[in-house]
Amino acid sequence: MDALRHADLARQLIAACGGVDHIISQEPAICRVGRTLLYDYGSDTILDAFMPADVIAQLEEYCGEPIYSRALVENRPSAVMAKTLMTEASEMTEMAALFQHEVRTAVADDKVTAKERRRLGHHLAGLEQQIREARAALEGATA
Repeated sequence: MDALRHADLARQLIAACGGVDHIISQEPAICRVGRTLLYDYGSDTILDAFMPADVIAQLEEYCGEPIYSRALVENRPSAVMAKTLMTEASEMTEMAALFQHEVRTAVADDKVTAKERRRLGHHLAGLEQQIREARAALEGATA
């Protein structure tokens, strides 16, 4: 995430709290920094002024929205570190085969019970997660 995106997130978070003037006028203080730093965090020209984590947490608590931290989480590198694309593809295929087996077993009597539906839902959720991991491995693969 580049410095301008951080500045944009800082501006959004500050605005959600009512703006710089509102933030600094509150008693007790909403956060530990003052007017100048709050403006610096949202500046497109001061590229080395990043909002500290504790200030982000204090402002998000005040406004009730994880505006900045949500964006940080959404922009983190993939959690699939040591696994290769081949491993992820193999695991996805194995999980799909297991799901197919569970479905065939469940519908063998031409009905799906509530217990079978829960079990199938659990297997399907696992398969969906595996597909996300395979996509992340693909996106992280290098030539």
